[in-house]
Amino acid sequence: MAFGDNGSHKKTAFERLTLVVVVVMVLVTVGALVLSALSAVI
Repeated sequence: MAFGDNGSHKKTAFERLTLVVVVVMVLVTVGALVLSALSAVI
């Protein structure tokens, strides 16, 4: 918002893609931790 200040049409697609990638990575990490914990319990 500080550079240029030309609304929010410049980086929306890139920010959305980055957010999706981060969410997928977090879900994969949490899923791996849960699976390892379950396999350790079983």
